[in-house]
Amino acid sequence: MRVIVNKGKESIHTKAMLSGIVRKEDELLIDDEKTGEAFLVKVTSIEIGDKRPDEADAKDIKTIWSRAIDEAIVKFAISHRETTESVSMRVPGDREFVIGDKVEVNNRKLKIIRIKIRDGGFKSRKGVAVCAKNIKRIWLIREEKSQRDFQRQRAKGS
Repeated sequence: MRVIVNKGKESIHTKAMLSGIVRKEDELLIDDEKTGEAFLVKVTSIEIGDKRPDEADAKDIKTIWSRAIDEAIVKFAISHRETTESVSMRVPGDREFVIGDKVEVNNRKLKIIRIKIRDGGFKSRKGVAVCAKNIKRIWLIREEKSQRDFQRQRAKGS
């Protein structure tokens, strides 16, 4: 079957031999026989003819659409009073980011206050950990700025 691996801004087309039931959100190791490269991927969609079911028997699947998760590009939104700076960083896909912890971005120690998950939900409770492969964006503030200041700023619409 054909496997399309989304890796950042590029899409890699490869083939795989799989058996059993494949489900959307499954993590698979895909070995590209042409290049010898292996990809750890998360299944984002399964194609059988004109249909896109959430699961299917591998023998019926025409194409698996996937996203590489061995590495992840994490996007950070850094709050600076009335402006927000956007920064991206490439990290291992299994690296955990914990709300309330400090992270170093561009030689600055910043505090994680909120994480947007790829499925659209948000996490903001201190101590909650999320793997980089599941993160859409992380909101950061300078250490001396409090969570209350951030919420006040959001309420004003800045």
